[in-house]
Amino acid sequence: MKVKKTHRPRFKVGDWVSFPFAVETVFAQIIEDRGPLGFKGRPMYRIRLDLTWAEPDMFEMPEDELEAVPPPGKAAIMKFLKEGGLVALLQANLIRGENQPRAWLSYTRTGGLTHTLSRQRGVLGGAAVPYFALIEDKVYTPKLDQVLDFLASFGLNRDEAKEVVEVVGTAPECSAS
Repeated sequence: MKVKKTHRPRFKVGDWVSFPFAVETVFAQIIEDRGPLGFKGRPMYRIRLDLTWAEPDMFEMPEDELEAVPPPGKAAIMKFLKEGGLVALLQANLIRGENQPRAWLSYTRTGGLTHTLSRQRGVLGGAAVPYFALIEDKVYTPKLDQVLDFLASFGLNRDEAKEVVEVVGTAPECSAS
């Protein structure tokens, strides 16, 4: 009797993968496991590839042409946050309200880091962005502990978080005249 082999998928919905695309290697996210639809039962995935100046492109790719992308390393995370990422993240919550935004780090199509407010697109994070923690692109000193806690959601320890804030800078508490 012939035993039917079952295929264990290498990827799941939400995973980030890389593959050659034209003359570069790009990063994309798996949005659907299409199953063994390819030639001779080749496993296929629907992926979402973000484009710079257009809507994302979505298409199928065979499993054996995709490589898993590991979570971003700490050095890349700190570089992103120091070079404008923290400021961009904190700008996402300058208005008080009930549903405070949550933020994640995500990949760009070229493998760089960016941020997203969408859980489905995120790779790392998920903490609420501290409310009004930014003044003139500097961390507002009374919100420093909240910002350090927020940075911990990206895997930074307290000293690493302080290093990021030191590079970005702090804005002193405003005094009444």
